[in-house]
Amino acid sequence: GIVHRLDKDTSGCLVVARHDAAHVALASQFAGRSLEKVYRALVCGAMPSDAGEIRAAIVRHPSHRKRMAVTEGSGGREAWTSFRVEERFRGAAHVTATLHTGRTHQIRVHFQHIGYPLVGDETYGKRANARLEEQTGFRAERQMLHAWQLVFTHPMTGRRLEFEAPPPEDFENAARRLRQGRAPD
Repeated sequence: GIVHRLDKDTSGCLVVARHDAAHVALASQFAGRSLEKVYRALVCGAMPSDAGEIRAAIVRHPSHRKRMAVTEGSGGREAWTSFRVEERFRGAAHVTATLHTGRTHQIRVHFQHIGYPLVGDETYGKRANARLEEQTGFRAERQMLHAWQLVFTHPMTGRRLEFEAPPPEDFENAARRLRQGRAPD
């Protein structure tokens, strides 16, 4: 079975266990945060810093039950994302984000919380994406989030394994179009 999930419209690496014992062992690595999950994302806006951390608890949104939100009070689940800007574009940036926790919509919610929602994310960044489209003429068909790298311990051999999935064509095309700073042909 599938050991962890990706949000709808997120591309990239998944872990699938071939039997129950492997599934239990891999799930415990996810729960124990002993594996590494690294994502690539395109975000709206001109990020001022080259790197940073977002430590903000996440809860289910009080009025939109399919969304999550950052909570300033108690009751949320701890969530921690670190990031590094890889490239800056006109009105957007390409970032690498490392998840230290694994909450529903974590990257999407965290980047929206700091004012830089994901390119193409209509749930958490509708207004920012409208501004980006006004600036560049570009509008993504999906959120530009890609599970780029997974590092974990093989449940049977104990070997440390590292997997990478190259970003799909639509992600690369979005980066290329944003790099050009103009509308797609």
